[in-house]
Amino acid sequence: MSADKGRTSSPAPEGEDFSCENWEKRRFSGVTFRGCDFSGAILDRCEFENCSFRTCRFGGTIFLRCSLTNCTFPYATLFAVTFDECRMVGSSLSEASVSAMTPKGGNWSYTLLTGLDLSRTVWENANLEGADLCDCKLTGCVFSRCVLTGARLANADLSKADLRGSRVDGVDFLHLKMKDTKIDLEQAVLLAESMGARYCGEGNHGD
Repeated sequence: MSADKGRTSSPAPEGEDFSCENWEKRRFSGVTFRGCDFSGAILDRCEFENCSFRTCRFGGTIFLRCSLTNCTFPYATLFAVTFDECRMVGSSLSEASVSAMTPKGGNWSYTLLTGLDLSRTVWENANLEGADLCDCKLTGCVFSRCVLTGARLANADLSKADLRGSRVDGVDFLHLKMKDTKIDLEQAVLLAESMGARYCGEGNHGD
C-alpha cells in the first residue's frame, strides 16, 4: 500500500497488517480492504470515500476526525473502536460485528446501523439525522444533545435509554420499544402527538 497522502485508488489490499500504525491525512477512493488488520491503529484525519472494509479487524482502533463517506464494513469485526468527531455520512456498519463502540460526536446522518447491539453506548453531540437504527438494541443508551430528526427506529429497543435534550422530531414512536425510557417535556409532547393526543396547555376551554 502506497504511503503517499494523495488520493489512492490502488488494487484491493488483502490480508495486510496495519495494526498499531499511525496514518495521517491519507485519502482513499473506491478501495476494497479485504481481511486487513487495523487493530490498535490510529487513523488521523484520513478520508475514505466509497471504500469497503470486508472481513477486516478493528480492535481498539481510533478514527480521529476521519471522513468515511458511503463506506461499508461487510463481515468486519469492530471491538472497542473509537470514532472521534468523524463524518460517517451514508456509511453502513450493519453487516459488521460491533461491540463496545465509542462514538464521540460526529456526523452519522443517513448511516446504516440496522440490527446492531449498541446497548449502553453513550452518544453525545452526534448528528444521527435520518440514520437507520431499525431493530437495534439500544437499551441503556444515552443520547445527549443529539439530533435524531427523522431517524428510523422501527422495532428498536430503547428500554432504560435516556433521550433527554436530543431532537427527536420525525421519529415514529409507535413502532419501537420504550420501557423506563427517560424523555423530557418536549419529547413527551411529540410522543403524545404521535399517539393522536394534542397538548392544549392548562385548563379545559373546549377547543
